[in-house]
Amino acid sequence: MASLFAGTENTEDMGRIYERLEANCPQPSSTSKALWELRRATNISDHSANKEMMLEKAVAILANNGYMTKWFNQCPAASGIGDSSRNRKSSVDLVHWDPSNKRARLVELKWASDDPHYALREIPRYGAAYLFCRIYRDKLPLKGRSMMDARHVSLEVAAPAHYYRGYDLASALAFPKDCDQIPFTDGEKVTQKCNTTGLTPDGRKVRDAFEGLTPAA
Repeated sequence: MASLFAGTENTEDMGRIYERLEANCPQPSSTSKALWELRRATNISDHSANKEMMLEKAVAILANNGYMTKWFNQCPAASGIGDSSRNRKSSVDLVHWDPSNKRARLVELKWASDDPHYALREIPRYGAAYLFCRIYRDKLPLKGRSMMDARHVSLEVAAPAHYYRGYDLASALAFPKDCDQIPFTDGEKVTQKCNTTGLTPDGRKVRDAFEGLTPAA
């Protein structure tokens, strides 16, 4: 069986992506127990200096400590379907799930890697994977997955304002302009400043950055 995402790399239309998913996996099944599981993967190496990784882990740690309670990270969108588990981008960077309104936001997080057009080609794949899994939920290990009952699912790219400079992308979201720097130098600082019993100034800066997302100008 082909990877669920095989052949979708340069496709922007979610309908066409979905058609490819069905062609790749005509008899849907998964070996994963974590498919579309809302989780918080908080482990980060003390020496990690990847900005996207640090920001993602900061959100997960803050959420785990009760400061960003509706946020989750590394949500498996295609785990165990075909050979998608080998694809490094088979998980959604961040998910905001509001159980009271049953609204989900699937967020592709960017800081300096790739470019905005690439990012906007990535996020529809997760939307198509969500539709695929929801349609075939009875054939996939999705029992108890609250997001499968979502009333609304939005697809978002979140990045600092400077990431979009020179592009006209009304559908992308930017952090507030005063949030143009990551407040951590490495993974050790992420843990020190976010895994705390009280919200630190740097932890608050991360929380406020995500609460202040607005359409990219």
